[in-house]
Amino acid sequence: MSNLNKSLMPPTASRAQRLSKLFTIGMIVFAFFVVFMIFLVPFSGNDIDYEEADFVQLEEPSDDATVVVFETNVGTFKAVLYEDKAPKYCEYFKKLVEDGYFLNTYVCSILRNENGDEAGFIGGSKTKDGMSNEDTNTKMMKLEVSADLLPIKGSLCSLVKQGGIFTKSKAGSVVTFLNDVTDDKALDENLKQNGNVNGLERVTEIFKEYGGVPNYLQMYTVFGQVYDGWDTYEKITTTPIVDEGVSDDKEDKNYQPQTEIKFKKVYLSTYGENKENGYNLKYAPTAE
Repeated sequence: MSNLNKSLMPPTASRAQRLSKLFTIGMIVFAFFVVFMIFLVPFSGNDIDYEEADFVQLEEPSDDATVVVFETNVGTFKAVLYEDKAPKYCEYFKKLVEDGYFLNTYVCSILRNENGDEAGFIGGSKTKDGMSNEDTNTKMMKLEVSADLLPIKGSLCSLVKQGGIFTKSKAGSVVTFLNDVTDDKALDENLKQNGNVNGLERVTEIFKEYGGVPNYLQMYTVFGQVYDGWDTYEKITTTPIVDEGVSDDKEDKNYQPQTEIKFKKVYLSTYGENKENGYNLKYAPTAE
């Protein structure tokens, strides 16, 4: 195993296990509610060389690229899908969208790390608390990992069940929307210790410029990228949780948003029809 894969991996699942009763088998989200220890825990997957990777998230999409539009009760944001990089999951996700599955679904968790940094949010739940019900699509799919996609800020990802010794992690219907918890000093120290193995320098610079959750490299099916509607996206990621200020040691800490956030409408389009504001990977507050 290369030093890159040893260093760019997610943390342990101790807190995720404590929160498992909040999610059924179709809704478990591994490792978001744990200490974000940058690049410390080994990963048992295959090595990936990022030296020659074509990081498509950094490039403006073609006009015919598929875009998903999320209209919420707090505003609208848009993301491009990477059907050639995560084909199986994108096919599954697009079918859910086309069937109207995400109509009136909830943002069920606002994600934080131990320092209180906004790590993102979980959306697409049929219930406010993330518990599945009779309407929940609990289909599980194999993880798809591409060297061309990174868990940067605005990434659309899926991981709902941690794999065991004889099984691999699976992806499902809830969507994890990543924010930014990068630590530039930790990234630099990691690079200094490991050197530019498997393109670590390229990956480090991308996370430093665009933000993201580098801990989750190779542990999520990254399948899309937000590029428009950052005001709305920021509003969701910074929404106070029900147990705001409660110690993380509390076993049943409630990470639901204090105010209800719903996907009022989710539909597919193309980038050509949704590029009036350009392709932006950084949040810039709208001028008053």
